[in-house]
Amino acid sequence: MKYFLGIDPGLSEVGFGIIKAERDVIEFVDCGIFKTTPKNTFPERLQMIKDDLKEILKMHKYAAVGIEELFFAKNVTNAIKVAHARGVIVETVHDLGFPIEEFTPLQVKNNICGYGGADKIQVQEMIKRLLNLKVKPKPYDAADALAIAICASRTFGSTLKP
Repeated sequence: MKYFLGIDPGLSEVGFGIIKAERDVIEFVDCGIFKTTPKNTFPERLQMIKDDLKEILKMHKYAAVGIEELFFAKNVTNAIKVAHARGVIVETVHDLGFPIEEFTPLQVKNNICGYGGADKIQVQEMIKRLLNLKVKPKPYDAADALAIAICASRTFGSTLKP
């Protein structure tokens, strides 16, 4: 089985989810978040994200890393800061030589729930079912990251990209 990492980018919280997968068999490995705090400067927060991500990337030899693309409708200032954090994430994963699979939130929801308008609770419930977990993964960022990892495992090596 191959390891896949999913990343849900953010500035305050970055969700991560790790699975093992081979064809239609997927297994939960780990999930969680790493946090930064506004008491640190913006460059310090980006460095914290990079350092925490490097530790996660050292845990396994990942076949691919799925990273969610950004979608914001309202707060442009926040979107720009999160885009910087996402850039650090993409650069770190690329620097360490892992293939990157990128997905929009709509693609993730369609892939996991069969409906692009699914809410976070529906995504959590489907992740619980797909990974045979006893409880829904929490927080939402970690559940979203597991969903992204599953998407990466399903599209890895395919010539038909979402």
